[in-house]
Amino acid sequence: MMMDKTILIDLSTSYQFRHWKPMGILRVEHEVYRALADRFGARLCPVIYEEARDGFYRIPEALFEEVIFRNGRQPVVPERACTARSRWRSWMRVGRFVLRVCARGRGRAVRGEEARSRREAVIGTELLRLSVAEYAMMRRALVRLERVFPRIAASIQGLDALNHKAHFGLLRTVHDEICTPENRIEPDRVAHYVSAGGFWSDDRYRLAHRMRGAHGWRLHYYIHDLIPILWGHLAEPTTRTTYPAALHWMLWGVDRIWTNSETTRRDLLAHAARHGYPPLDPAQVLPVPLGADAARGRADPAMRQGIFARRNLVPGRFVLMVGTQEPRKNYDFVYRLWRELHHRHPGQVMPLVWVGQPGWSIAPLLEMLRNDAGLPHEAIRILPDVEDDELEELYRACRFSIYASHYEGWGLPVVEALGHGKPCLTSDAPALIEAGAGAAEPIGLFEGERWLERCHALMSDEAAYGAACARAARFEGRNWATFREELGADLEAAIGAARAAPVPESAQPSVQEDAA
Repeated sequence: MMMDKTILIDLSTSYQFRHWKPMGILRVEHEVYRALADRFGARLCPVIYEEARDGFYRIPEALFEEVIFRNGRQPVVPERACTARSRWRSWMRVGRFVLRVCARGRGRAVRGEEARSRREAVIGTELLRLSVAEYAMMRRALVRLERVFPRIAASIQGLDALNHKAHFGLLRTVHDEICTPENRIEPDRVAHYVSAGGFWSDDRYRLAHRMRGAHGWRLHYYIHDLIPILWGHLAEPTTRTTYPAALHWMLWGVDRIWTNSETTRRDLLAHAARHGYPPLDPAQVLPVPLGADAARGRADPAMRQGIFARRNLVPGRFVLMVGTQEPRKNYDFVYRLWRELHHRHPGQVMPLVWVGQPGWSIAPLLEMLRNDAGLPHEAIRILPDVEDDELEELYRACRFSIYASHYEGWGLPVVEALGHGKPCLTSDAPALIEAGAGAAEPIGLFEGERWLERCHALMSDEAAYGAACARAARFEGRNWATFREELGADLEAAIGAARAAPVPESAQPSVQEDAA
């Protein structure tokens, strides 16, 4: 029965980017998992998508915490032999390599994935007994031999790939431990599939669509925004290409959609209606805004002092802007704003601190900033390596924050700043107005003079600053516990309703539609 079947939670994005700090979409995927694990327990199965095998694979319990939440199981580069003291000794090593590989492989037909992995492990171990220079020497000899026996070209390429894997510790990775036949998901045992990450980065959406039609899976997606469609000219180049096709397939077969804001919900419903997709019942799309738990306790005084000493900042005497450095976040606008403030009010402008990793298409702006002789030294400071605890202290200690983004699906930095009681100036993007809930101060991006006036007032006029702080204090934020409760309860209700309803048919997008 459907009620006894598994619920899949796709954690492919967290797995693929496990070396990143859990911010943004990774944090959301983690919280969705926690919401469903608390509610459904053993019925929930965390999986990743393996594109080469076109399947979903269960993440073993023994690996789960370390791989998904602890940034663990990164490849370890093994030790490799040094070059022999003489050339003839190096050739002896090469000969020994050939003899051992041939001896261990003689009479053994390599069949199946496990057998292939074992043979690769044997060859890889022997490769590490050769130095890099000795491998290059052997390879040059093989290339000469290829002129007489062209058929060995593919074997040379395979040996190159295997040498690369052995050199960098990639022969037996955590991926190999997960993507085994016993961990592959049997489609008939699944009732529901939940995706809250970057479903557009590979073909997992196509497989989920096929499983809906062939095995009756119910598909549930958490949509963060429509940036690559509505603001494609400011989107990351690869996502600009992959996201529209993924959303296209999702809209041709989906049972439940959650969004991070009412703004994203309206954008999605309008997009589906405008482009002729199967009608989406508005009740089928539920906004579940993100949480933002502001830590109210203070850090250890010594640590706090060290943070500001290391960053050369004075608490209460800097302005904060948080977010990935990319064109859509409008760092260019804020750079020009700060430049003009220094021109009009020399010596009265506080440092502006940018917290976030450099993203796409931002290098020209950063280069211009570094070479701008008209901007005082350290007027704008870039901090790309800030940990969560340090970010909390920066929020607590800033004078106010700025978020002048062109477009967002939500506005987490706005919510975080207001949660710390700090005034926040934002653009008039609809999602930022929604996130600010009347406590932030939205200003149109064409109102340059008003931006200049408000920034200067919040830095120099204590009465204006006090009023802005009082406005920020009215903010009633959500926490992640509320987010988890709402999302888990909604999925539980959807599962209950699905037991009595037949699985809707999934329309098959045409090749022409998919290409569009």
